[in-house]
Amino acid sequence: MFGIGEIELFAIDLDGVVYRGDRVLPGAPSFISQIRGMGKSLVFVTNSTLRPKAYYVSKLESMGIPVIPQEILTAAHATGRYLKRCFDGASPTIFLLGERGLEEELEYLKPRYLSFQDDEVAQAVVVGLDRKINYRKLCKAVRDVMEGALFIGVNGDPLWPVEDGFMPGVGVFLSAIREATGVEPFIVGKPNTYMLELAIKVYGCTPSQVLMIGDKLDSDIMMGNRVGAKTALVLSGVTSPEELKEAPTDMQPYIVARDLAHLEDILFYSE
Repeated sequence: MFGIGEIELFAIDLDGVVYRGDRVLPGAPSFISQIRGMGKSLVFVTNSTLRPKAYYVSKLESMGIPVIPQEILTAAHATGRYLKRCFDGASPTIFLLGERGLEEELEYLKPRYLSFQDDEVAQAVVVGLDRKINYRKLCKAVRDVMEGALFIGVNGDPLWPVEDGFMPGVGVFLSAIREATGVEPFIVGKPNTYMLELAIKVYGCTPSQVLMIGDKLDSDIMMGNRVGAKTALVLSGVTSPEELKEAPTDMQPYIVARDLAHLEDILFYSE
């Protein structure tokens, strides 16, 4: 265990931790209020590719959790930061598998988008969740990657959770392009460390001063552990106690709690 005074930045996953669908989960507003009352920093970290930051600001505020856009870090936004670094601030030519929410997060780069009908080779193939994907789009992505375009995945999630179960996620598209080209994508989102490293740089702390809170062992907890942050697993999302017992060392959290209400008791009220 560690002292709460050691933590300067709380990095918190959203779905399965703060809310599930449109329902706020137990203790979330109170937990966030405690962090703010202590003068600590926080950032909400999500692998989302579909929604811009403004959507999450509005959703959290409707649940009684005031937040500013700078406290939302989506994989879509982090992809923009990564592209800016790759092209040294220049406007890239992109072939995008994705939807409007991802486009909005990349707009500040002033990219030039190619369609699947264009013969020109893109500088980067960026793959997010695209519910209108088709064979011709895949052909364009494969050809451009084979011609040397950067191959970037917003996240690598094979499944996308929806209200009534799961649907194919970004990882399915990445696997198809990888299999065809033999090229490995750079994946921006969890469990890769890029997003959390970005947050650490923005907030000016060290990895050991970060507590990553999530509900998924193979994304939230693995990312936090890889960076060297403290990690807390809540069982209000997708992970069961049985899965936790069988998880390898690199997915084991520092703390396990039922939900944020329980984690608040552990962190703020335990002697």
